[in-house]
Amino acid sequence: MSTISRKLAVLAVAFVLGACARNAPALPPDLGHLPPNQRLLVGDAESAEGRMDCPELQQAATQSRVDIDRLEQAIASNRGRNQAAMYFGGVIFPPAYLAVRTDEDAKKALDELQSRRDRIDRLSKAKRCPAGGN
Repeated sequence: MSTISRKLAVLAVAFVLGACARNAPALPPDLGHLPPNQRLLVGDAESAEGRMDCPELQQAATQSRVDIDRLEQAIASNRGRNQAAMYFGGVIFPPAYLAVRTDEDAKKALDELQSRRDRIDRLSKAKRCPAGGN
């Protein structure tokens, strides 16, 4: 393999890793030292989930898990395709880079779902809902 091919391969690997990776959403503040009913963040009680009772929160938690799993599977399914496109683009045909799917919309939706799931967990604990649906 020539020096140029190696450099292109390294560039392709770096690009693939960047395209597949996503930054984690910001962590909420650590409120573990407070009782559960005081661990809510600003806006939790006023949110749509804040108006739910325990069975509704359990159902929302289950649906969030399903939605998160679906998005994670969609993102993961594109990884192999992206890696192949990047290798092909880096070694043989650079326009193949255009075939890479970054899944930005799915990653943004995943961040929002995970934040919602965290809010549901905080509200369930604050309302002393039975553990089972969460």
